[in-house]
Amino acid sequence: MANEHPFQHLFETLGLVPAAHADPVNRQAYEVLSDILSVPLEKPGRCILLRAPRAGHGKTHLLSRIQHQLGASHEFIPLHAAFGSRIDATTVIDDTLRRLVRQLPAADGLCMLDLVARRSFAAALQPLVGSGEVPSQDREGALTALRTRPVETFDFHHPNAVTAHWARENFEVLGRRLSLELAQRCGLPVREIAFWVDALFRFASAPLENPERVRVLVESVPSGADVAIERLEALLGLLTLQMRVVLVADDLEGFSADESAALRLAAFLGALRHSVDRLDVILSLNQDIWESTFAPRLSGGLADRLSEVVVELEPLKEAEMEALLDSRVPGLGRRVLDHIDIGSAGTHARGLIRAAGMAWLKATAMDAAPPVAAAVQVPAPAKEADSWSAPEFALVSPVAIPAEPLSNQVPADSPFQTPRPALIPQPTAILPPTPEPATEPVLSPVVEPVAVTPPPAAADTDSVDDLLRQFRERYGRGSL
Repeated sequence: MANEHPFQHLFETLGLVPAAHADPVNRQAYEVLSDILSVPLEKPGRCILLRAPRAGHGKTHLLSRIQHQLGASHEFIPLHAAFGSRIDATTVIDDTLRRLVRQLPAADGLCMLDLVARRSFAAALQPLVGSGEVPSQDREGALTALRTRPVETFDFHHPNAVTAHWARENFEVLGRRLSLELAQRCGLPVREIAFWVDALFRFASAPLENPERVRVLVESVPSGADVAIERLEALLGLLTLQMRVVLVADDLEGFSADESAALRLAAFLGALRHSVDRLDVILSLNQDIWESTFAPRLSGGLADRLSEVVVELEPLKEAEMEALLDSRVPGLGRRVLDHIDIGSAGTHARGLIRAAGMAWLKATAMDAAPPVAAAVQVPAPAKEADSWSAPEFALVSPVAIPAEPLSNQVPADSPFQTPRPALIPQPTAILPPTPEPATEPVLSPVVEPVAVTPPPAAADTDSVDDLLRQFRERYGRGSL
């Protein structure tokens, strides 16, 4: 179709691998973000302000690439603003659980939350087995299994997972000891950690094919603001014991309509970072939103927390523009760029791609020739022209050729009494007459032809006598 072209995709979705990518675009920002996030598990997290001069510079594209690169060791949790400008503990718990209950490929129906629960139980049980508080006939073997094969060891659905079945039978007592151990590692209240230990046990021990286990988990989380923030801190604290967790706040244009929401978001993220030391937060903003909505209302301390690390995106240079277009149409980036007015398109990726799409559609429309159905080209009448003039052609209407010959004669029963002209006039030719067909001769008596002589004039008597004489000589005298 005419509106389908390589430059029609203008927006990216966080978490999806971009379909097209130009490595030179935002390369420095990509390297800086990768270095900041690629740290050991025990290192403290940071709050990163990713800022662009305006919308369309590729912030979401960049974040999706980072997530794809570090996805094996990091859990990226996109934050969705309720009603366009509300991000709080309740919405973040919902975003976190939605991310964790996704099905894992080639994992026999397990989701990420199953793995988190089993690894948490195995990690908390190790010191209990090592100290002898939990007796074991093969202590070293049990410790090795808990360290190296936690997912298999706490498989509540496998008949040979002895440790998992023992834990299920004794969880009422064991759960309190596991909660205490995990709370000490997180540095968070035991009560909140115990809530998640119980919730994770019910979730992980329920049959995998039971669709109700997700609903029960979500409904068990309270909706009160004061309780929700403590539950969120406990959940993120448990997650950061196993992986790097990155909260990503992107697409925040809705905050420009609610200036007080920016202050609430900044205070919320600051408190969360203070309680969960290993947590990383990325705040993705455009320069105009930051200057008009966030910066005027933040105290110096809050502003410093949100901008602990600042990564700025830069306008595109000509080489980066060519590479960006070439990623959509390999080998044609330079030619497309030559047909774009950079002054009106701008030096940001979205504006350039939009302008390239318009240039592509115009070029396609110019190259397309109007179709001529069944037209016949015949030379036009000759006329005087220069020797270098191209021949001219005149288009004539196509001639319809009937499948069967048509007669010029109108049928006798036709209501039309005038002859119907033939669709194809036949040329008139002068032909010799067609000979009559041969017939059998008819026999008749032979009669000699008689020569008839015109009568003589009355005054010419000699001529009359001569004729009589000739008659007598031919037929005899007795004839008279």
